Amino acid sequence: MKKLILMFFLAIAGTAVSHAQAAKACCAGKDKTACTKEGAEKAACCAKADATGCAKMGAASTDTGNATTVAGITTATFKVYGNCGMCKRKIEGALSEVKGIESASWDMGSKAMTVKYEAGAVNLDDIKAKIAAVGYDSDTHRAPDEVYNNLHGCCQYERPKG
Repeated sequence: MKKLILMFFLAIAGTAVSHAQAAKACCAGKDKTACTKEGAEKAACCAKADATGCAKMGAASTDTGNATTVAGITTATFKVYGNCGMCKRKIEGALSEVKGIESASWDMGSKAMTVKYEAGAVNLDDIKAKIAAVGYDSDTHRAPDEVYNNLHGCCQYERPKG
C-alpha cells in the first residue's frame, strides 16, 4: 500500500514538473504550443517572441471572450444573454447558415457561446451582430430594442446595462 501511495505522489509530482517546464519553455520563446498561462499572462508570455507560434493563444483580440486558432479554424467563446431552450435554438440558429461557421453552441447555464469558424470567411464582430439581430445581447453587441421586445416572454432576459 505504501508503494502504491508513493507511486501516486511521484506521478503527480512528475506532471507538475512537466507543466512547469512547458510554461518556462513558452515564456522563453521555445515552445509556444505548451503555454499553460491564461488570459493576459498568456498574451504577454507569447508576445515576447512570435505570438503567431502560440497555438493556444490565438489571434490578438479586444473582445472580453477567448479566441484560439488552430489550422485556420478559430474557436471563440463569449457571453450571450438568454434564458431557455427556445433561446438556444434561436441563438445557434442565427449562425446556422452563415458561410465559414463550422459549429455554434450556446450553454444555457453559463451563457457561454462557443463558435468555431474560418477567420478568412467571417469575423467575430459579424458573428455577434448576427446573434444581436435575432434579439440576444452579447458581451459587446446589443440587440435592437424592437427585436428584443418581440422575443417570447420566457426569452426576455434581464438585459445588461449599457
